[in-house]
Amino acid sequence: MSSMVRVTVGNGPAHAAPISCVAFRADGGRLASGSHDRSVFVWDTTDPSRPVKVTEFAHNAAVLSVSFNPAAADLLATGSADGTAAVWRVVDDRPPSLMKVLAGHPGPVTSVAWMPDGQHLICQIASSRAAVWQAFGETYLGELEDCVRLTVSPHGLVATVGSDGLVAVRDLWRDPGRITYLPGAAVEDCAWSPDGTTLALAGDDGALELLNPALLPMRSVRLGDAPLRGITWSADGGALIAGTYDPALVALDVAGRPQWRRSGARLWPRSLAAAGSLVASATFGGRPHLVDLATGGAADPPATEPSAPFRGGQLAATGRILTLGTAGDRHPLWEHDTRVTAVDTLADRVVVSAAHRAVRVMLVADGPDLTVERGITLHAPEPVKAVAVLGAADAPVVVAASYDFRLFSWTLDWAGVPAGPRLIGEFGFGIAALTRLDDHRLTATDHHGELVILALGADGALSA
Repeated sequence: MSSMVRVTVGNGPAHAAPISCVAFRADGGRLASGSHDRSVFVWDTTDPSRPVKVTEFAHNAAVLSVSFNPAAADLLATGSADGTAAVWRVVDDRPPSLMKVLAGHPGPVTSVAWMPDGQHLICQIASSRAAVWQAFGETYLGELEDCVRLTVSPHGLVATVGSDGLVAVRDLWRDPGRITYLPGAAVEDCAWSPDGTTLALAGDDGALELLNPALLPMRSVRLGDAPLRGITWSADGGALIAGTYDPALVALDVAGRPQWRRSGARLWPRSLAAAGSLVASATFGGRPHLVDLATGGAADPPATEPSAPFRGGQLAATGRILTLGTAGDRHPLWEHDTRVTAVDTLADRVVVSAAHRAVRVMLVADGPDLTVERGITLHAPEPVKAVAVLGAADAPVVVAASYDFRLFSWTLDWAGVPAGPRLIGEFGFGIAALTRLDDHRLTATDHHGELVILALGADGALSA
């Protein structure tokens, strides 16, 4: 297999908003991508370095999931933020046609998964349940409770992950009961192997866990300190591809040996797909992110650890460990449960670090010994990509950008309960970076290159 450019960018058709979901047709010749601009594109990926848009159609709201029918290659299911799922006929030599609409879901349809018969469709809903449909009769058959992630095996076993972290497997037709398993870490995604013998769980502790259909553990592989976000298998079952919150893609063989790791600033691995020699990922850009399954494309430069100036030295993270000081005299502060993604400081007194959903804020005493006077851990509603701290040391305002679209803030006074998190706003192309201009202003930049200046008001609130 030949190497290729890792990110497909340039002129030509593109979505007008981030790509939220991707799915290959079984033969790997077509890739469907759904976007927050409400559109679905189907791409010819015969030349992976130059995918060609074959057709396009749209929902009335953001498209959150796409899935080709396993029994009929020209049928594609889609799920939308408006609570509808749809089935489309997609044939190269004619316009796409809408066949069925499955409506009335009490929330966005975040995932659509076909049963192996190609007749039944399971629609995962943002309200933590899933609806089961006979798609072509538009017949609602019931629902699965407490379902925030799901995957269907080639044999029809449905694996789900609940909001309580419990993993369950059901045979919907033969035995409505379920077997369950409680993993050691929160599961961000799950995927059956192509032969249905192995269930892969992507954990927020950076570990990939493999179970058999009876949910008995087979193997656990730690891919690093970064929480995992997505998981998919190669078509032959010989490789696994995991997406991390870094963001990055990591490929490993079935024995758990890493093969390659590739990152990209616009990579958004909330959705992954593999077919033939290709791996596809969702992205904050308007075109799909494609890499060669065998090589991953060109090698990445070494990752830069987050750091910020502090008292003539630096606050710096190495993996999960945060330290203060100069190059020859560093003092460990604390260790997070996962890799530190961002740090910031204020007035040589306040230090902040973020790791997944945990944001730790410490007040460091004056003096050479770097004693921590006060400390608090904030819990973000979503995993955190970037942080900034504004205001004054006795009343700091912590700002956190999620890996997706939202920006949050907290106000601290060190004596009481923090006020927050407050939702400051949402960015249509995701948040690429936060940059503090001074103690009362910062910029938020999105992946489209647009910049917003936010200022801290007298009431501690941020506004554009």
